[in-house]
Formats: sequence, C-alpha cells, structure tokens
Amino acid sequence: MNDFPLEKYIDLENNPYLLGRVTIHQVKDLFHAEVDIIHRESHKIFKHVDIIYHQQSSEEALIVGVQRLRLFLDQVEYKSQKNNVEKDTLH
Repeated sequence: MNDFPLEKYIDLENNPYLLGRVTIHQVKDLFHAEVDIIHRESHKIFKHVDIIYHQQSSEEALIVGVQRLRLFLDQVEYKSQKNNVEKDTLH
C-alpha cells in the first residue's frame, strides 16, 4: 500500500529552475491529483495549474495529472509564440 499524499516530479525541458509536480491524494476509494509548477530548489509553488478529482486509481490520477500539466505548458508555449509573432509584425 502506498502512503499518501504521493508526489511525482517532472523535469521541464526549457527551464532548469522549475519542476512540474503532481501530488496524488487518496480520499476514501478515490484519488485526486494536484498539479503545480514549483521552484526546483525550494519546492515553493510557482504556478498552481489544476486539481483533478474522482479518479479510480492512483495511476490514473497520475496520468491525467501529467496530461493536464502538458496541456498547460503547450498553451503557455502557444501564447508565447503568438505574442512573438505579433511583436515581429509591429516592426
């Protein structure tokens, strides 16, 4: 049996100072995942991404949490690229 909460860390490719973190909590027979981006050294929260509720297993909660982190990072990258294109067209 796992001890909860359970934390899993994900390296972020383009930022050596931050980590992704998925924290799994068990509530009765269900599992919840808290998704954050944290500072690598202090582990303080840089950005709270989401909370995923009512997953049937800890593995499922982890998978959905990682997918949510990826979606958030893709959205941030898209917005950044869009802003760079808009700045280039202004010159």
